[in-house]
Amino acid sequence: MGTMELEEDKIKKIRRHIDRVDTVIITALAERMSLVEDIGRYKKKHDIPVFDEEREIQIMNALKKISKAQGLDEEFVEEVFLSIFNEAKRIQNEIINGPNTAE
Repeated sequence: MGTMELEEDKIKKIRRHIDRVDTVIITALAERMSLVEDIGRYKKKHDIPVFDEEREIQIMNALKKISKAQGLDEEFVEEVFLSIFNEAKRIQNEIINGPNTAE
């Protein structure tokens, strides 16, 4: 086996590992969104607004500290989680107000 083939094998192994990590991320997102649905039902039952700015700021600050400790770019992590927060709010709004049928 030549050097080039060994390098290709190494890349394939790393890519398979990345694929497994991606699966873990997707599984964690699915679990998070399931919990978001639980919160949405609770908020509907108790007439609590979807958006809690203080909580979102608190979470984002904690995530920035964690990302920094892990050597990740804080802006990147903020972008990822803003997207997650927006999806969570969309799900909760749908639970509280019903599906958005306007297209």
